Amino acid sequence: MGYVIGIDGGATKTRCAAFDHEMRLLAEMFGKSSNLTSLSQEEVQRNLKDLLDLFFLKSGLPPQGCVCICLGSAGAGRASAREVLEGILQRILPHSFVLVTDDAISALTGGTGGGPGILLISGTGSICLGRDSRGQVCRAGGWGHVMGDEGSGYDIACRMLRAIVCAHDGREAPTLLTEMVFDHWGVRDVDQLTDLVYRSGKGKSEIASIAFLCDLGYDREDKAARRIVEECAQELAAMAQAVARRLALPGEGMPCLGAGSVLEKSACLQERLQARLDAGGMGLRLADCRHDAAWGCARLAWDQVEGTK
Repeated sequence: MGYVIGIDGGATKTRCAAFDHEMRLLAEMFGKSSNLTSLSQEEVQRNLKDLLDLFFLKSGLPPQGCVCICLGSAGAGRASAREVLEGILQRILPHSFVLVTDDAISALTGGTGGGPGILLISGTGSICLGRDSRGQVCRAGGWGHVMGDEGSGYDIACRMLRAIVCAHDGREAPTLLTEMVFDHWGVRDVDQLTDLVYRSGKGKSEIASIAFLCDLGYDREDKAARRIVEECAQELAAMAQAVARRLALPGEGMPCLGAGSVLEKSACLQERLQARLDAGGMGLRLADCRHDAAWGCARLAWDQVEGTK
């Protein structure tokens, strides 16, 4: 019956994986970014073609055996981006069905195994999605670093930087975060920190990269770090609870699947998030994802194939 390919198109790397109809992994490969939000159309096309060419060469799978290819990518919720990515994939695999979806949808599908549930993502940005038993999907958060991304790595980093300058001004007590961030970025004072943040060209990902220092401050019982973790846990819990209410998902033991580099790596954020979920009284419990986004893309690809029969 052939096979499908699921592609998780990340900002730094892309995972390409083939699955048979029983969702058994046949082959996988990693390549460069395929994200239109950070690369040009030409770069994305080149990276995807290089990845797929090498994938077919190394795996031995015949390209004509791919009945559908699905790409999950940030920004693909917009029709314009989706059309560009669909065109790229159609040119690379002209005989396959092509499906492009937002990376949060593919992550939700993988995390829940295609069933109902809630997925809470905290990486550089943040978003929460849920799906009920009828397939209805809703979201909370995910409005970008200006209007949202609460509880994300970028949000944590910005709160840390504000704590540092507030301590410098005398508006708040001194914090261990000051020394930690100064040492990490190699600056001597707040003036140099200001220049680095505003004039060095650092983007969201680079700012967000200091979020792990908040965990270290939390472990050393720094008041500012502990406040930041608590506030971010509250923001993430509020997203999950809002989605659960809107979808009227059953609360008794309903898993809230955690994903994203920040949430997966921060033990203190996980601990405080679960405490906030418990306090909400909705029965949400933090759990690991069942599968990744590439698996989710492959599941969506099979759904597309079966829907065309």
